[in-house]
Amino acid sequence: MGRVASYILKFTRKTQRLKRIQRKGWVRAGVKKPESVADHSYACAMLSMIVGDLYGLDTERLIRMALLHDLPESIMGDLTPRQKKMLGFHTGKLEKRAATATMTPLPSRTKRRYLALIDEYGKQASKESRLLRDIDKIEMSLQALAYIKEGYAARNMTEFLKSTEKDLKTNIGRALFETFRPAKQT
Repeated sequence: MGRVASYILKFTRKTQRLKRIQRKGWVRAGVKKPESVADHSYACAMLSMIVGDLYGLDTERLIRMALLHDLPESIMGDLTPRQKKMLGFHTGKLEKRAATATMTPLPSRTKRRYLALIDEYGKQASKESRLLRDIDKIEMSLQALAYIKEGYAARNMTEFLKSTEKDLKTNIGRALFETFRPAKQT
């Protein structure tokens, strides 16, 4: 029991960094107290749970992937799309190294299982991974709309909505987005 508790405690300390990392897109858009990466991952996991259950998908796999998908940011920080583009093909390698480093305290079998899910997401190798990519974008748009309701300028949030609309790949993702998308984006 002591060894397992030690794994859990060490891993949790590493993952808790995500609670202190602000999402850079919201900072750039002028949000004073933006959500953290952990806030975003939690919201993605909740969306994954309900979407997975209602559409008859492998919900457990979807939730696990949602909780792990931003784990490399506990070391790398929240990279903007521009920063990722500058890193180019190196981004995947860096993310894999960061995820591996975060999971160092875990037993090999558990680490391999989690890294496989992160790799599956990165490669978009399953219907769950492709849907999670859409859920990731949808959650961002829902957060943009929440910030608009809080009084932040809609013009600062439009880029997030447009990005989501342009990048959605699954029928489920497009259908979800259509249910809340503002009628006209400028």
